[in-house]
Amino acid sequence: MKKLTLMRHAKSSWADSDIPDVDRTLGERGRKAADLLGKWLETSGHAPDQVIISSAARCQETWELVSGSLTNSPTAITEAALYMASPEEILDIIRKTATGDNVLVIAHMPGIGSLARALRVDPAPAHTAFDKYPTGGTTVLEVQGDWASLDFGTTHLDTYITPADLG
Repeated sequence: MKKLTLMRHAKSSWADSDIPDVDRTLGERGRKAADLLGKWLETSGHAPDQVIISSAARCQETWELVSGSLTNSPTAITEAALYMASPEEILDIIRKTATGDNVLVIAHMPGIGSLARALRVDPAPAHTAFDKYPTGGTTVLEVQGDWASLDFGTTHLDTYITPADLG
């Protein structure tokens, strides 16, 4: 069975309001959260073999820190179209790009959280933060079939976690 992990980038910095949104990097809290998420992916058995990442600086930095905790070296693909993409656009990117058995997508709200909600066939997790999908929010979904046939309402929830749950 394939797994799809949907991660919202970690907390970004707002220290310089003159920086374009796409170029914002992580704040200190975000760097710590990304490190925790990487350690969790590794120790929980959810380490990806392929990663599809938004080109935004905060997503790229999230991946850099997450990957530092992984013992494998997943194939990483930067996809500019993930920046501020809708759930439908993210789903289309996954269908066209995913080839691994355990794929991680790092992107933005509202698209990534909406996609996590729309892909599930089962009820939402009891976690109080799932609907808000805070920075670093991560959903692991079980996928049956091939990536090209992935659709709304076809996956099962494995796990939902936030950085606050990890420390």
